[in-house]
Amino acid sequence: MISRRLVGFATLGLPLLATRQARAYRPGAGLEIVRLDRPGEASVNSYLLVGARSVVVLDCQRTAVEARAVVAAASGLGLPVEAIVLSHEHPDHIVGLDVVARAFPEAPIMAGEGTRDWIVREGPALLGAMRGAFGAAIPDRIPEPSRILRPGEMIRLAGTEWRVDQLGPGEASGMTVLHAETEDVLFAGDLFGSRATPWLLDGHARAWIAQLETALPRYGGIGTGLPGHGAAAPVAALIREQLGYLRAFESLVRTELAGGASLPEGAAARIRGATDARFPGYPRVAPQPNLIELNAQSFARELAGR
Repeated sequence: MISRRLVGFATLGLPLLATRQARAYRPGAGLEIVRLDRPGEASVNSYLLVGARSVVVLDCQRTAVEARAVVAAASGLGLPVEAIVLSHEHPDHIVGLDVVARAFPEAPIMAGEGTRDWIVREGPALLGAMRGAFGAAIPDRIPEPSRILRPGEMIRLAGTEWRVDQLGPGEASGMTVLHAETEDVLFAGDLFGSRATPWLLDGHARAWIAQLETALPRYGGIGTGLPGHGAAAPVAALIREQLGYLRAFESLVRTELAGGASLPEGAAARIRGATDARFPGYPRVAPQPNLIELNAQSFARELAGR
């Protein structure tokens, strides 16, 4: 059963866009999962796990503006927020954390060890760079996670048991995923997206492909996947879609690279044209208007061993 809640986001530094309805998935009698996003380019998902007695926030958006909308949605449910969970270190998932954490100071901040270490090490520099693009919409700090999620552990969130998996480098330097077997749901962060132009600038694209190939038999039987970008769908379909995009993109880059050390002049533009033709209407997960060209250059460096 799917219900709907009206949740609107606007982001400074990006076009102001109309309010959209966010889907609420009801995988079982005791759990509702509400997806919160802002439509258009650079959209990213946060989720609320809504149980009978508490709420859990999954990921915290890119700016304070968006994070305040997450806070309003969570507060409006009239239940205590028992935890805040981060899937990985990318700014569109963590920069709004300070706003969410201040609104719910009793809620522990949960993340993988790698995400915690990245926030401690790189957080201040990240905020400085983000302020250059988003100004006052960027908070002053990213709080350090207070509860490390360990691979293989079981944790109770919103009245449901979830198994924690920690995945290595792929779309990001690491990814925390949560599987609720009783609800047939996988919260996957950016292990996969749904009809979105991905971020490949971390230089782990080949590792991401291998990670997805391993994930397909491991998670492919799960009924509902909650992606970091785009709409929920069966996990196998989301993994296959993400693999199809990455393999096609790799083929385009390899063809242009032709065994060389770097892409020739005009190659990135040609790759963008071919990608847009094959995957039309895929919004970017990040605000860079030339994200596809940047992805092509990063993938080429990876393939050339640079």
